[in-house]
Amino acid sequence: MSFTPTTTQILLLGAGELGTAFLPRLSLISNTHTTIGVRSPTNQYDIVISATGFGADPSTVLKLANEVLDAGRIRQTRGKGKLWFFPWQWGVDYDITGDGEGLMPLFGAQKGVRDLLRSSALSSNVRWTIVSTGIFMSFLFEPFWGMVDRSHEKGGRTIVRALRDWEHKITVTDVDDIGRVLGRIVMGDVDADNRVVYVAGDTVNYGELASIVRRVTGEEVEREAWGVEYLEEELRKDLEDGIKKYRLVFARDGVWWDKEKTVNTELGMSMLSVEECAEKLFSSGG
Repeated sequence: MSFTPTTTQILLLGAGELGTAFLPRLSLISNTHTTIGVRSPTNQYDIVISATGFGADPSTVLKLANEVLDAGRIRQTRGKGKLWFFPWQWGVDYDITGDGEGLMPLFGAQKGVRDLLRSSALSSNVRWTIVSTGIFMSFLFEPFWGMVDRSHEKGGRTIVRALRDWEHKITVTDVDDIGRVLGRIVMGDVDADNRVVYVAGDTVNYGELASIVRRVTGEEVEREAWGVEYLEEELRKDLEDGIKKYRLVFARDGVWWDKEKTVNTELGMSMLSVEECAEKLFSSGG
């Protein structure tokens, strides 16, 4: 008598940059079927992965978490196994950042999701995994972020700026690498039940970032440190400027961790480094 394995139903919420990186990795996992972007009813799915992005209203992340808990309870009444939930937490350590001293309501809501899952998931037939990845690798080099300023390249100089000081660190991960790690977690290669796991393509301090840019360009790099007091003053000039809020929060704690303590290191995975990313960007003129 032949045995037909049960197909695991995965709901992927969001088809932006991160969701697009997730989809091909999930499609490689045997005996699974992934549905994109259909929000309800979540109780029909075995795994729910949120990749909705930072543009979400803070209230929606808690709303989704509560919907997942409801779905888990419905599954339990139907004799189904636990629903596995990956909330939108693909970023910094919200247990440490909190709401950024009032600057980032979305970060505060993310902390609220963690608290809710820790208190209620077990009794709701839900298991959860939070994957902290740092910021996306590409974000580190975005012009609007301002840490690597290439606007004066034609004049033979690049400006690298530090948030807080040159010893302050930042963890970054390429979105494709995040997708690769997610695939390994879903396949069961990592002990990830009901816990926060950490991923890092690279963790560098800003002094190392400046040295990397200097090596890659072969040119002198102008260094400019934006201390906390400077960032606070800049924000006071425009209290609604979201990027200035982000910069101030990223000058504080909770935005980096040692690469040696990550699941990708545990799995022996090769990840895109800051230097490799810089080489690609500067060689392509991107």
